[in-house]
Amino acid sequence: MSENSKVFYIIFEFKFYVGALVNTNRENAIDTIEQFYRMVEENIDNGMLYRDAIELAAVTIGGIITAKVSQAMSKYQEAIHPQSHLSQEENKDALALLSMGVLWDKAYFNPIEPDASTPLENTLAESIYFIMKYGREEDGLTKALVANANNEGDVELRAEAIERVLGKV
Repeated sequence: MSENSKVFYIIFEFKFYVGALVNTNRENAIDTIEQFYRMVEENIDNGMLYRDAIELAAVTIGGIITAKVSQAMSKYQEAIHPQSHLSQEENKDALALLSMGVLWDKAYFNPIEPDASTPLENTLAESIYFIMKYGREEDGLTKALVANANNEGDVELRAEAIERVLGKV
């Protein structure tokens, strides 16, 4: 990937994220995330695949939920693509969580501290990453929970979200 493409990607993600963040009210964050997971569960109960259920719920709710799900989906794709730098790293899950929202590049990467004003939204993105990465595997729930437990962050909250989605599969 060219340097110009990387800069465009980072600027686009930043503008999209900031635009979504402005429209989010902190008091509504917990309710909005709960609404998202309830909608995902309903979609799965109605016969949707978990990925489709997640994407539909994110688009329906909009705002920062869409931004965070988009980040997680992008990072998941980067982590599994055989030609990406991230997929070739030994501890790709930890690096994926550290680099959520930016492309991983070992030579140029400087970890970005998660936005302290959006801890629940950051945990949402991390949970979706684990759901997407391990959901298709046999015994995906167990593998996702083990991977989650082996990484830093709000392990308990992520585990609850992973169980809500993959427990229905």
